Amino acid sequence: MEVSPGATGELQDKANDSPISEPLPNLSPPESRPQSPPPAYFPGPQLVQKAVFTGMPTIVSAIPIQLPCPYCGNYIITVTTPTPGILTWLLCTGLFMFGCALGCCLVPFCVDSLMDVRHMCPVCRSELFRYKRL
Repeated sequence: MEVSPGATGELQDKANDSPISEPLPNLSPPESRPQSPPPAYFPGPQLVQKAVFTGMPTIVSAIPIQLPCPYCGNYIITVTTPTPGILTWLLCTGLFMFGCALGCCLVPFCVDSLMDVRHMCPVCRSELFRYKRL
């Protein structure tokens, strides 16, 4: 029995149409192929955050202090200025209530040791700290 070339072509066509002859998906474990590295991502622009001085911390000294100014960056000795604070106003109110209404109640405003102290930069004139008596 010889098979003619035309007959084998018909058999091959029928074999290609059958659902059995479809290739099955590869269910075998993946082969260890060298994987290409992930795409190189270049970092974006670097964000540089500058230190921002946002508050006035309390210093426990009424005398001038040597420190770097957080505003201008110069290494300075602070300039101190007495300013009325809570202790000054409480003493003034207390003296007024006890009968010193003729001006004696204003004595706490003349005594530097009863007033708060402002520390300022002599270069940029910024207030750096405040020493509070009370």
